[in-house]
Formats: sequence, C-alpha cells, structure tokens
Amino acid sequence: MAVHVVAEVGPNHNGSLETAFEMIRRLAATGVDSVKFQLGAPERVYSRDAFKADYQKRNDGERSAIEMSKAVQFPREAHLALAAACAEAGVAYACTAFDVESLRFLDEAIDLPYFKVASGELLTLDMLEFIAERRRPVQLSTGMSTFEEIDQALGVLTAKGLRDITILHCVSNYPAPYADINLRLLPELARRFGLPVGYSDHSLGVECCLAAVALGACVLEKHVTPDPTLPGPDHKASATIEEMGALVSSVRKVEQALGGAGKVFSAAEEGVRRMARKSIVTAIDLPAGHVLTSTDITFKRPGTGVSPMERDRVIGRRLARPLEADRVITPDDLA
Repeated sequence: MAVHVVAEVGPNHNGSLETAFEMIRRLAATGVDSVKFQLGAPERVYSRDAFKADYQKRNDGERSAIEMSKAVQFPREAHLALAAACAEAGVAYACTAFDVESLRFLDEAIDLPYFKVASGELLTLDMLEFIAERRRPVQLSTGMSTFEEIDQALGVLTAKGLRDITILHCVSNYPAPYADINLRLLPELARRFGLPVGYSDHSLGVECCLAAVALGACVLEKHVTPDPTLPGPDHKASATIEEMGALVSSVRKVEQALGGAGKVFSAAEEGVRRMARKSIVTAIDLPAGHVLTSTDITFKRPGTGVSPMERDRVIGRRLARPLEADRVITPDDLA
C-alpha cells in the first residue's frame, strides 16, 4: 500500500482564503494525497486560563492564544469551499477539529476521508466518543503521550468496534530537533498496539520522513507554508510547497526501493551474476577421460559453468571430452 502523504496547511493560510485556494492548487500538483486544514471555535477550545507554547510566543508575538486562534480561523462555510477546491484539484480535503461541535460539522457537512485526532486532543473524551460512534478511518497523533495514554485513547475509540486506526508518531515541538525524533519508536508502536503506524513530522528537511517510511510508516504528515518568513506560529517549522514536492518524489522512490522481504534478482542482475561470478576452469589442455586433479583447474569468470564451491566434487571426476586450457567446465563435460 502506498504511503499516504498529508500536506498540513493548518493555520499557514494566515486567514486568507485566496492563499488557501492557491496552496491547494499548488500542493495538488506535487502529488500529495491530502491537504489538511484545521477548524475550532476558539471560545470552545481555550479557557480564560489558556496560554501559548514557547514556540508560539517566539513566532507569533504578544497576542493571546485565543486572539492567535481567531486570526487564522475560517468560518465553517469556508471549509465547504475548501473541500470543493480540493475535489476540483484532485486531492483529498482533510481537517483536524479541536472541539466536538466543529467535529460534528465536518462529519455531517463534508465526506471526510478520515478523522484526524491532534496530539493535544488525544485525551479529549467527548471528541473521542463522537469519533468512536462513526465508522470513518482515524489518524491518531501521539505527541506528548505515554503508552498508557495512547492505550486509554484507543480504548475509547475501539469501544464501539472501530478498528481502522493509524497511530502517528509525533514529537510536539516546532521545529523538533533530530535528536528528539526517536524514529525507532515506530516499529515499537506497531508491535505494542497491533495497528498501522505513521509519522507526523515537525522537523526541518525531509530526512526524518524518508527514514520513517523505511521503518514502516504508511502515513506521512508534514506542515507546509507558502513562505516560511511569514508571521504566524507554524511557518518557520514548515516545509515550502517545493520541498513537499521533493518529499513526495523521494517517498515514492523509497517505496520502490523497499520492495519485499524475498531475495529475488532482476533480469539485469541475473545478467551481471552470469558475468561476475566465477566457474571452475581448466588450467591446462586436458584429454578426454582424464581424471581431474587440483592442479588441473582454477577459478575464473564467467559464472556459466560449475561453481567453484563444487571443487571437491569435481576433483576425481573424468572428462567426457577433451578441453583446451582456460575453458569453463560445465556439467556436460564430466563423465
């Protein structure tokens, strides 16, 4: 199954529908599978005690968390237009909701390909219960989460029989340093929970995404921006649209290179094998009926005759016909 690549626009449209539409058109041309947005009613997401993360303070200035959220939120109806634009461009529309009413709207108004549970919502019980009642696939981000918390969330999601869940490894830092990524957790998540795994990337560059694919990720999600110098909380930790195109191209190459677990040869490699391997070869001219000794033979290319590994079985055999020196010995040459 091909890796599903998600371009996470998130708030990087900076509240401009024109920017969002242009990003959809350009991202569709890169070959990504989904273009993902975010929807949340700030007054339902943030309490009066809410505060911003350090990276948000660095990248977004002094405005409050709720002011920051309001500045990059589209009204619900705009998401209908975004979904239509994605369909026209030939790419799936996806969206992360941050409150249950936004989740309900998306579920009822748009044919979502999957529900995305953000790392911050992994323990938001009403949202998990709502998703569990539906039968859409789920992508569950697990940044900041212990194994026990992941198990709790899965318990809620699977209580009504939901099984189509992909666990996304994630490090909730923007950008996340390479030393913190811990990609070896991917196969451990798959082993521990018995579910497909993916990777939601917050690092710079494409290296971690490619390594994640090699380690078994079937979903890749990466934040994307039209311009990393724009103001806003996520731009500096996001890939450009051109970088997303390069990522998709590289992912498809890695998929081909991974292949299967069998030891198989291509036709081209078989040709090289015949050329590069060695055979048992006559060291001197030998008459028919001659009994071969160790001094009669040597090992030379090509590998079209008897393998050198058969040396001890060849010594002591008679020749069925005369052979010149420097000729490959084949099974038909032995009496």
